[in-house]
Amino acid sequence: MTTRELQIERELLRCLEEVAAQTGVTLASDLNQHSTLVESGLDSLAMSMVIALMDERLGSQPFGDASLEGVPNTLAELVLAYKRMEEDY
Repeated sequence: MTTRELQIERELLRCLEEVAAQTGVTLASDLNQHSTLVESGLDSLAMSMVIALMDERLGSQPFGDASLEGVPNTLAELVLAYKRMEEDY
């Protein structure tokens, strides 16, 4: 994993924790890059809140781009979606 991917992953984990606290949900204790988004413990509405925070903090919107291939399933895939968006612009 590159330095930038680690930075994006740390920001993603911060956003997950923040949204979990706002919604009163307990995150899975063993989250890692291979964890699926479903395993995080957040529902789809909470995940959309995470994505909105990530978009705001990173200044990119990979889900607004038609070039995104498929929906990310794991935390690592979500990190890569943001990294690719930065590389493309």
